[in-house]
Amino acid sequence: MRLAIPLAAAALTACTPNPPESDIAAPAAALDCFRENGHAMLAAHRAGPAPGYPENALSSLARLAATGVLYAEIDVRRSADGTLFLLHDDTLERTTAGAGPAGIRDWTDLDTIALRDPAGTIVDDTIPTLAEAFAIAQETGLVLNLDLKSVPAEAIVDAIHRHDARDHVAVIAYSVEQAAAIHALDPGLVLSAPNDPDALAAAGVNLDAVYLWLGVGAADPAEDARLAAQGLETSAGLFALEDGGFDVYRNADAGGVELLSIDDVETAIAALGGSGTLQAQIRACTP
Repeated sequence: MRLAIPLAAAALTACTPNPPESDIAAPAAALDCFRENGHAMLAAHRAGPAPGYPENALSSLARLAATGVLYAEIDVRRSADGTLFLLHDDTLERTTAGAGPAGIRDWTDLDTIALRDPAGTIVDDTIPTLAEAFAIAQETGLVLNLDLKSVPAEAIVDAIHRHDARDHVAVIAYSVEQAAAIHALDPGLVLSAPNDPDALAAAGVNLDAVYLWLGVGAADPAEDARLAAQGLETSAGLFALEDGGFDVYRNADAGGVELLSIDDVETAIAALGGSGTLQAQIRACTP
């Protein structure tokens, strides 16, 4: 993150209705520390599903907290009656014991539906609410990387504030416009945003509270170094490369990327030195 808040973002803060305290959420300082110390942290895609552990499940989040994974990417949807819950797909068939579209149903129709693990086995987990995920993050220190599935900026920022979860989330913004809409409501909320810092700043996005998405695939060390010279952190998706073994993670780490979004949690942890090493790095940067 940059050390100076752009003037456009500062002006936007002044006119934000009922803004939270002007501090920037805690994950921003941790990302600065990772960059300054050359650490790469792991972000588990869809909460790191594994045998017995479904996508976007509370049990999967709890498992991550003890492994040295700091970020858990989760997918957030809104029920017909306004409850925010975790589910990747539009429909229920692939990851749950239910069927049909999810978003047209009230929460009372969704909250007892059991989840399936990656092999399709039905487990004890049921579809969780975002509020339940917030509670796990606050208890364990996880950062929830929120991937919004048709949830508007106002709804997610309101939920984050109501549950006092600012220090445990980073919201994924897929466009400059989406990032600006979220920062209009809370300019200190940490965002993953497109790699276009000039356009972000011009739109009023606070670059102090942003890390930049470099895309899926091998990261470009020269591009990362260019952004690091501006005080900016980066993230990259390694999903398509993970059959390449340890070198996939080590090369991204050596290339300067601060946040590695991954599917294969166990291999990634081992490649970066093991759970103990990652946990020590987290402790050093998240006092």
